[in-house]
Amino acid sequence: MSKKKGTKIKFLKSVRNKKIVINIVYILLVLCILYNMIFLLNTTIKKTTYFNLFGISLFSMETNLMEPEISKNSLIITKQYGKNNAIGVNDKIAYSINGKIRINEVVSVESFDGKIIYHTKSNQNYYIDSEGVYKNEIIGKVIMVIPNLGIGLKILQSKITTLCIIIFLVIIYMYNKKVYKNKMRRKVHLYNKRNKKETFED
Repeated sequence: MSKKKGTKIKFLKSVRNKKIVINIVYILLVLCILYNMIFLLNTTIKKTTYFNLFGISLFSMETNLMEPEISKNSLIITKQYGKNNAIGVNDKIAYSINGKIRINEVVSVESFDGKIIYHTKSNQNYYIDSEGVYKNEIIGKVIMVIPNLGIGLKILQSKITTLCIIIFLVIIYMYNKKVYKNKMRRKVHLYNKRNKKETFED
């Protein structure tokens, strides 16, 4: 009896662990789908090349120009500037000039012709960048840097990943449909079997 109980407990634990793994996979898939949907909306409607939701934007550092503070392939999270998120000297900012996104440090701020201009520089460059950055060109201030996770962001944003997710969801749907059909067949079979037994007994 003890061996049977032990086997049953092990079986229930393995089933529970499988369910936990499946639930985690489902949650990750849902998050990936939501991210891709928002990214698609950003690129098609807002005509941006980056993820943005409620002023929070995500970037992958493409160069080593900001090392050692920001290494290449780091995940960069920025927040849109405002009254509670002012930009000053020594702040790192993400901005867009001529369609190119750059992430540099603010080294000075000046006012010219009633407009505020931010002068930036990367850590690896000796000279200040030739172009000044205006407020309307700033995407946001860097609030968090996570090393190496930028690679994951690139993978997530790729069209191949989106296609793989769609294919995987179709496979899951077909599998669940098949499982459901088999379950219903078993129920019908058991129901018919019971009816035959009852008829025979009568």
